[in-house]
Amino acid sequence: MRRVVPVVPLLAVGAFAIGTDTFVVAGVLPEVARDLDVSVASAGWVSTVFALAYAVAAPVLGAVTGRWERRTVLLLSLAGFTVGNVASALAPDLPLLLGARVLTAVSAALYVPAASASAAALAAPERRGRAMAVVLGGLSAATVAGVPFGTWLAADLRWQATFWLLAALGAGCAAAVSVGLPAMRLPAGPGLAARLAPLRQGRVGAAVLTTALFMTGGYLALTYVGALLAPATDGDGTLLAVLLLVFGVPGVVGTVLGGRATDRWGARPVLLASVAGLALVLATLPLTRQALLPATLAMAAWGLTAMATQPAQQHRLFTVAPGSGPLLLSLNSSATFLGIALGGFLGNRVLRHGGEHAVDLLGPVGAALCVLALGAALLGARPSRAGDDREPPDQGGTGREPGRPAPRAAVRR
Repeated sequence: MRRVVPVVPLLAVGAFAIGTDTFVVAGVLPEVARDLDVSVASAGWVSTVFALAYAVAAPVLGAVTGRWERRTVLLLSLAGFTVGNVASALAPDLPLLLGARVLTAVSAALYVPAASASAAALAAPERRGRAMAVVLGGLSAATVAGVPFGTWLAADLRWQATFWLLAALGAGCAAAVSVGLPAMRLPAGPGLAARLAPLRQGRVGAAVLTTALFMTGGYLALTYVGALLAPATDGDGTLLAVLLLVFGVPGVVGTVLGGRATDRWGARPVLLASVAGLALVLATLPLTRQALLPATLAMAAWGLTAMATQPAQQHRLFTVAPGSGPLLLSLNSSATFLGIALGGFLGNRVLRHGGEHAVDLLGPVGAALCVLALGAALLGARPSRAGDDREPPDQGGTGREPGRPAPRAAVRR
């Protein structure tokens, strides 16, 4: 009997803290820019640097800590996360704030891959998509509760209050994981060179590229959502918080539906449908951002389609190379944050050099990148020897030989 499955929701608690910290910057960016006396485009580096540090750190730290006990890894991550947010709240200028965000990102890079791989390894094969969706649900729940509340707090008080709140949340999550999660070891992971080796496989490289492209497309616009939605909100931070709430609630629905649809129909069709929907939403942003009602509908559709991609793509990577599933999740996490970083950087370039109507270009440029993501997904969609990108029922994505029992994580109370 799998005694550890009921604690999977605890992993989502940590993901909620990490997700809030990752996504809330888009909502508080106008306040950061005003307080530090920089442009919104310059303040966008707060998001870009965080994401880039995460993308670089995730595979390196995954290799270094692969043999460590999982609860220790998660607690170290949450401790660094707490300290990083305290430093962010105390930062008096943009360079020091960027340094604090690097510390926070490196700590976060330890958490999400470890939590996702643990949930996948500890769930029954037929429920693996749903187990991943529970952890990812913590990220999407952050967009529902954490990001709108943090945005409202920054508008009502100051942006530093948001980071103080995140520091307290990180400390609370660490306490919950310490008390509720059993000590657990997964099979020892490979080194960094071995972690990167699967990228030489065409299907794996195309899958990781798909993640990077659709995340770049989405975050090219989402990083600057305050400026993007200014015509609809008239610069009102509280109204922006409401629109971010509208983004987040369908995001949770998208994560849940994406996990269930992946278990039923396989990762490929769910991924293609959700990325195509995301491209359509982004392409129409110049029209929908002009007034409150169409902006509200656009944000709901944006959250639904964007978050539905996550369980499908994680499941696809976990099964495209069954013997390398956990390390591919780490690579996917790096690709996700590389996409966020590139989105912020490209958005900065568009705003600086796009002319009078530069903000209107953010959505269509992002949509074009999502179309490229569809091409990468189709390029990597050639059936494997198993004939499908569903998980082979006799292997469960573990890479074991047929007929041999699946390795289980070593758990002790």
